[in-house]
Amino acid sequence: MHENIVYRPLMKTISDTDLHSAPLKRKNAGFLIETLRQSEPFRKLLSALKTPASPRQKAIDIAGIHGSLAPLLSTAIHAATDEVVVILAAQSSFELYLHDLPSLVSGNTTFNTSDELPAAIEALRKKTRPLILSLQSELLAPLCSPPESEHRMFPIAVDMECGYERIRQFLTENSFEQRDFVENEGEFSLRGAIMDIFSFGASEPLRVEFFGDTVTSLRQFDINSQLSGKTLSSATITAAFTPGETDAAETATILDYLPPSAIILIDDHTEFLAMENHEELAGALKEFTTVRRGAASGEAIDFHAASQQKINANFRLFATLLHQKAATAGTPVFAASSQREIRELNDFLAEEMAETGKGSAAEPIWVPLNLHSGFSFGPLDLYTESDIFGKLHSHRSSRKRKIRGISLGDLQKLKVGDFVVHEDYGIGRFKALETITAGNSEQECVLVEYEGGDQLFVNVQNINLLSKYAASESSTPVLSKLGSSKWAARKEKVRNKLRDIAINLIKLYAQRKMQPGFAFGPDSIFMREFEASFIFDETPDQHKAIEELKKDMQAPHPMDRLICGDAGFGKTEIAMRAAFKAVESKKQAAILTPTTILAHQHAETFARRFENFPITIAVLSRFVPRAEQKETLKKIAAGTVDIVIGTHRLVSKDVQFNDLGLLVIDEEQHFGVEVKEKLREQFPGVDTLTMSATPIPRTLQFSMLGARDLSIVSTPPKNRQPVETLITDYDAELIETAIRREINRDGQVFFLHNRVAGLEEMQRTIRELVPSARIVYAHGQMPARELEKIMMDVMQKEVDVLISTTIIGSGLDISNANTIIINRADMFGLSDLYQLRGRVGRSERKAYCYLITPPLHTLKREAVQRLAVIESFTELGSGFSIALRDLDIRGAGNLLGAEQSGYIHELGFDLYQKMLEETVAGLKSTEFSHLFSGDAKPPAPTGTCDLVFFCDALIPEHFITATHERFGFYEKISKARKAESLDTLHKELRDRFGPLPEEVEHLLLLAKLKITASPLGIEKIELQAKTITFVLPGEESGEPLNREFLQHLFTAVQQPEMQPYNPGFSFDKKMKLTLHHPKSEASSSPSALIEHYTNLLHQLADSAKEEQAEAL
Repeated sequence: MHENIVYRPLMKTISDTDLHSAPLKRKNAGFLIETLRQSEPFRKLLSALKTPASPRQKAIDIAGIHGSLAPLLSTAIHAATDEVVVILAAQSSFELYLHDLPSLVSGNTTFNTSDELPAAIEALRKKTRPLILSLQSELLAPLCSPPESEHRMFPIAVDMECGYERIRQFLTENSFEQRDFVENEGEFSLRGAIMDIFSFGASEPLRVEFFGDTVTSLRQFDINSQLSGKTLSSATITAAFTPGETDAAETATILDYLPPSAIILIDDHTEFLAMENHEELAGALKEFTTVRRGAASGEAIDFHAASQQKINANFRLFATLLHQKAATAGTPVFAASSQREIRELNDFLAEEMAETGKGSAAEPIWVPLNLHSGFSFGPLDLYTESDIFGKLHSHRSSRKRKIRGISLGDLQKLKVGDFVVHEDYGIGRFKALETITAGNSEQECVLVEYEGGDQLFVNVQNINLLSKYAASESSTPVLSKLGSSKWAARKEKVRNKLRDIAINLIKLYAQRKMQPGFAFGPDSIFMREFEASFIFDETPDQHKAIEELKKDMQAPHPMDRLICGDAGFGKTEIAMRAAFKAVESKKQAAILTPTTILAHQHAETFARRFENFPITIAVLSRFVPRAEQKETLKKIAAGTVDIVIGTHRLVSKDVQFNDLGLLVIDEEQHFGVEVKEKLREQFPGVDTLTMSATPIPRTLQFSMLGARDLSIVSTPPKNRQPVETLITDYDAELIETAIRREINRDGQVFFLHNRVAGLEEMQRTIRELVPSARIVYAHGQMPARELEKIMMDVMQKEVDVLISTTIIGSGLDISNANTIIINRADMFGLSDLYQLRGRVGRSERKAYCYLITPPLHTLKREAVQRLAVIESFTELGSGFSIALRDLDIRGAGNLLGAEQSGYIHELGFDLYQKMLEETVAGLKSTEFSHLFSGDAKPPAPTGTCDLVFFCDALIPEHFITATHERFGFYEKISKARKAESLDTLHKELRDRFGPLPEEVEHLLLLAKLKITASPLGIEKIELQAKTITFVLPGEESGEPLNREFLQHLFTAVQQPEMQPYNPGFSFDKKMKLTLHHPKSEASSSPSALIEHYTNLLHQLADSAKEEQAEAL
């Protein structure tokens, strides 16, 4: 009998179980500290600390402390003595203290010297008795003397006359660097009355606003969005405390800043004694009372604590353990941040104990703290998330780093000299941003140059009609001729073709939505247990993707979702959740991988993750012996295998599934169109999940157009650092240094050489450079057994350097490999380079990627472009941006099998994409409207209203000096589709650059007027000093956009409330309605006039709707 069947009746959902929550007491961190303070060992320690002693007897030894009891003890000493406490942590325990102290110590009184030294020194200067964490090795780091430190701080407060120039001088003298925008500590920027400063050792930069020399506002701000956050009443600008060249004679250490009564806690005395300079350190500490934690001895105060057993999400084992400890240990205490997880765990334990007749353990206590590691001490039997669920610890860093997320804007920013496409006039070259006078008003325009040197000034109001030209690599566009009809004809031809493509696209979507599929059940208790045993915290993106996936699987039509996320960002976990859901509903799941090695690696990962559940997993690949394959095939057909992981072998005719419910395609960019089509035909009604770090452009475009559902996982898991990327010529010394550095930290190196014939020679070369290293090579043409053995040796750390072809590029997960050297990097595509780089940096360690190329001047422009993209996107989560850039560099290619690249070359990718989207939206709202109900229905198309005005409307250079930033705001204003978006932009401009000049106010108000008028079908508005004219669509414009509104307008002008405007119609090629400013508005400012007419249009639009509703 298949073991799974025993469990399946238990797969009850949360909703249909009659569970009464087991009792759970909630306590705060104070409960843990108080319990420790009441213990006998702590009383002895406190008594010893308060007894006056001679310098020789100032050291107190303690022992028997484990896990998070160490930071808890430091906190208790700090609270009980009210003295400055300095913890000297060994490298091994520093992370433990860094993790726990901020959640145990109330208020802003804990600092670490690695990140927050200036803040710690400021706290010591103010005598606030901080708790300071320092590495033993950093204790004697040279600092400036305490008197000199006074000159390194500049206190400021709201309403204080600090002096704009005085602060500026302080920053310059203390080596702060002036930048356009502040992103890293030690930088400042000046924008009129606003000064942004990132102090050394600060967690957030500071925005200071002045009126003359007086500070009017102090705010912290976010380095990524540049928007303000928390408002402060006072702050201190701190410079670096490292000694300058002039004060070399007067260097000090952190000890010189401590009061004589400070208590030094040496966390690991054995490691302290093993340091080379421990005698010098001990001498420096003589003046202070020290508490030394070491091994138990006759004189040491012994706390008799014990470390906790790791449960690793095996909740049945946990129930048994608690039952066994009930008589001897203290009360179970769960220290975890998630109340839901702990409540569900508690219910599960209570149910398990009741079912097995074990009675019940003591009523557990929940403390809402995520502590590092558990311990058993006196009345406390404490377990953390790490002990219970096997979760990894989040890496705490107090400093904010600039992390750039997915930014299409960054990729498509216009630079002078770029080719641009104007929707109406064609392809030109972006020359400059210029201020021109039109009528009586000053406006800024984009200057575009066309064939023959013709120039076109594009008003910033219409920047949305411009896009950067991007087609395939190396395609240089032909400039359009102004005044020629060729561009319009070309656009029309492409539009007709796009209509055919769009119809096919929608039919495909409709087919999928109408196809019957299997609706999986809601989450069960076991699903919750499976989710709780995930050792990382889900990132927000991962959580969102999982929710979307569950929703898709519970729907009655087949899922077709693309998960796009960086290598190592948790896509496999999402696939495992989907597989669990499928198996829970008595369906089979198939995982298709591009390589045999990846299939076996996934099998290991799945086996580890599913070990506490009765689920059968099998592998089908060429590494599996024939006889075993046959046996597996029988089990798959009989339904006794739940999850099958394999390569293309899964698509073979002899693989017959009993009841397949889910198909997962991993690293989909490696599969050819034939394999994908074959899968579609073989499993038409099966839920499909596709995963890729850099989806091939066609797939990505497909998802962006809504023919597939797309989830983006772009948040890096905690602890991961960006990979440092270096482009270099072949340099034997550099290669040797890189390999030796990695081996010295017990890591492994990938060396990529993509020519099978040269692998042996490369092995000899590297052996000469690093004779002591264990070096092997591997490639896909090797006999299967030999390749498997090599890969297993690499995974088991039997190899230092693996020289290989691109077989390592597919999802290989070796967290110990943190250096990759790619030979002839210029020969690889962007996606390949990105995937290869993703093989390293999968742990907490800093990772390195060396791209070895011939001299850059000998390479093709495209190759250099590719390498530059890889080097610039070192940020985590940039895989999606790389795919978009690849779309730019390679061209969007072939969307539905038809040859599209010609059209893209003619129009540029952005305009092509925009026209395709407009065509799809148009069809969705007309011919195919019956398919798109509710939220999938696209908004009604709107026209664009042109504006002519008499007032200045621009962003002056004195307000925003950086041209690219000014252009960026023009673009945002021009592309805004809602008044709320403009309000948000208004707030951002005010926050970042200070009070808005009149011209900027006009620009934003005119944009609101345009947003109001465009959907009403008004073609143009001319706002003059005494009148406003609305130009209405003529017959040549075709069917008017908003017929109901225009009809209402003819009757509305005859109403009494419109008479103050003295309305009048005229006809000159187009129908025009002219209104005179009423007397009440005659002397109004341009801002008031624009607002007045925006409101008037709203009123007219509302009354048109009411009239229409009455008619119906």
